[in-house]
Amino acid sequence: MVLLERVQEQYEVLPYPHRDPARELEMLRQPMLSELPRVNSLLWGGRRRLGAGFRVLDAGCGTGDSTVFLGEQLRDSGAEIVAIDFSTTSIEIARQRLDARGIAGVRFVHAAIEDAPELGLGEFDFIVCSGVLHHLASPDAGLRALRSMLKADGGLALMVYATYGRAPVYLMQSLMQRLAPAELGPERRLKVLRTALAGLPSHSRTRRGLLEHETFGPEISQSDAGAYDLLLHTQDRSYTVPELHDWSTQAGMRVLDWAVPRAYAPQTYLPGFKLPVDAGDPAAVAELMHGGMTKHECYLERDDAPPRDRVDPSDPDAVPAWCAWGFGEQVKVALARPGTEFKCSFGPERDIAVPADALGRHFIASIDGEQTTGEILTSAAARWPGLAPGRTRRRWVEFCEAFQAVAALALLRR
Repeated sequence: MVLLERVQEQYEVLPYPHRDPARELEMLRQPMLSELPRVNSLLWGGRRRLGAGFRVLDAGCGTGDSTVFLGEQLRDSGAEIVAIDFSTTSIEIARQRLDARGIAGVRFVHAAIEDAPELGLGEFDFIVCSGVLHHLASPDAGLRALRSMLKADGGLALMVYATYGRAPVYLMQSLMQRLAPAELGPERRLKVLRTALAGLPSHSRTRRGLLEHETFGPEISQSDAGAYDLLLHTQDRSYTVPELHDWSTQAGMRVLDWAVPRAYAPQTYLPGFKLPVDAGDPAAVAELMHGGMTKHECYLERDDAPPRDRVDPSDPDAVPAWCAWGFGEQVKVALARPGTEFKCSFGPERDIAVPADALGRHFIASIDGEQTTGEILTSAAARWPGLAPGRTRRRWVEFCEAFQAVAALALLRR
């Protein structure tokens, strides 16, 4: 059996991630890469109308996390969503999840990513490809295929595995290649895996790095699909930051920004330290400082993309908006609590704390996706006429930059 057939069999038998459409309405999963306010701000300076004529591709949609979240954000907007995957089982689960939410109009295509350019799907403004290309026989061919379907000013949201943080995974994968070769089939391989995990000694680096890991542990314990995808995959490669850059360049693309900019900034780990001139790419330095990244999430653009319009936080016409769906409701709850700090988390690597004094609370409460920076600062001046305008503006910029560093705040245009 060729590699592609084995990978396809895996996702037909064990669709990933494991999702139960009957429980779909219990929660809305919000993949960070698909938060459209951030995408709009990053790619089009917050000026793009995400309605009729806006085209999105979920490349390798799996059981539909990104497809569902995109569908909720674009509900009744007239935008077009296409979701492609080579697993019919996964597509059916994604379809049932959309039906449970009453989201119509998503077009599903049963095909491999490498074949997509030949299907006449056209070009897309935004493509999401999360956790897919590192499983292809040729990730290079997959990335080139996606580039060929991306509009010149569009963007690709990409997640691939990171090398350093997955060391325990690859130790276990090597063991499984000896104990449970692919020829055994998914069911028998899973039995061997569960037996091997139970037999790992307490001092085992693999045991600690997997079963006690905040991400890997639940993945292994909660579903066979998660355990198999993590530890028994027949095609799995990872990238360092320099390798990701080289790979993107060879495909005619480049990194526009990291999903969580703060994680790739050396100053996060070495505040005040000035990098030597010959230290190389700051993101590569930050990756080595972090030491435990298990995946790289970033936005790519074509190497011939036009210059991007970046909105400055101090621009009076900028409209700040929360990236996370429904975060405004959490803000209301947090504002009702006493305290000198506003603490929140938007997910892994996205914890943040900002001052919750009167001015800080005013800033937080004013962000509704409608008010402009100018209006927020004007109302602050009216409430506290004794504050120097320059000081208030600096506080606002610091506030915005702190949330932007964890990809929590987008700056849009009316």
